[in-house]
Parts: sequence; C-alpha cells; structure tokens
Amino acid sequence: MISTPNFLPTVTYFAEIATENEILWNETDVYFKQSFRNRASILGANKVENLIVPVHASSGKTALKEVKIDNHSAWQRTHLRTIEAAYRNSPYFQYYDYLFEEIFTKSYDFLIDLQVDALKICLKCMQSNKKMMWVKPDENADVLEFSPKKETNRHSYSYNQTFGDEFVPHLSIIDLIFNQGPQTNEILRIQNQLNIA
Repeated sequence: MISTPNFLPTVTYFAEIATENEILWNETDVYFKQSFRNRASILGANKVENLIVPVHASSGKTALKEVKIDNHSAWQRTHLRTIEAAYRNSPYFQYYDYLFEEIFTKSYDFLIDLQVDALKICLKCMQSNKKMMWVKPDENADVLEFSPKKETNRHSYSYNQTFGDEFVPHLSIIDLIFNQGPQTNEILRIQNQLNIA
C-alpha cells in the first residue's frame, strides 16, 4: 500500500497500515492546500483544533520534496502550546510529550523532513519497527490518501478521549497515543479489522 506523506498522520491512516511491515511513501507526491500533508487535527477543550504548518508552495504544482516551511511565524511554539492544553490531563501525556517536543524545537527548512521526523516519533511511541521507504507508483497503483475536506468511509473504533461526551474520529495519531498509550497498537489492529470485514 502506497500512501501520501502526512504531518502527524490520522488514526485512520495508521489503522490502514497496521498490518503492513513497511510504510511506502509516494516519492512523486505534490503538495495540495488544505490536506493532511501539513496539517493535523486534535481535540481541544471546546472543538477540534487544526495544527497547520505554514509553507511556501503552489497547490498542485510543487513537488512535496521541494515544499519549504515558512518559519516567519512562531508556529512551532503555538503548536506545542495547543497540544499541551489539549492533552496535559490525558492519561499518557507525561510518558510521550518529551518525544514530540523534539519536532517543535528543532529547526526545519523542508516540510518533508518534518513529516519524516514526526512519523518516526509516532512509531517510536508505538514501539513499532516499521521501515519507511520511498517508491514511485505506476499509473495503476492505489495511493492511500485521506483529506480533511472529504468524509472517509473508514470505520473508527472509539476509545476514551480527554474532552467531550461524544467520540470524535479520524484525529491525529497523537490523540490515540496520549489517551491510550500502550493500547494504541491493539486499537489500530481492531480498527483495521473493522474495515476489512
């Protein structure tokens, strides 16, 4: 299964690749505005919050590997504070927060470097040994892509979240990690099975 690179990918993304040994990323991918390539959704106290990495790129025209981050704003500090406000009271925040601090304190020029580091940290939290490889898909390849603008037909397995009375699906994997910790992989496997059945 080939997928588009994303920033702090969704639970749904990780559930789709739960049974894969490798994560295959599309090396010919291009940047699109309002996509998960530079955004992640988390659950805040009052609503779903979007963490958006500002970039310099033309939608549909700039190769993803050439997308530069716009570092004129304090986006990293803002993201880190938003994550802390959303998850500091979650059961497993204290066990993983220091790992994610790395991507919000390190300087990045290119979006792809941030995406790779974020994915590696997520896999480390899940104690997963999946390897990431870049591949060039042929025209018949099925490329997995989720969009914040489109409803997905993938089923979600609900788990306890820090805020709200109703479960909010398809958030960033950090929502699952901070709320469920060691149960993350099992929940991803269950969700994967829901979508196979």
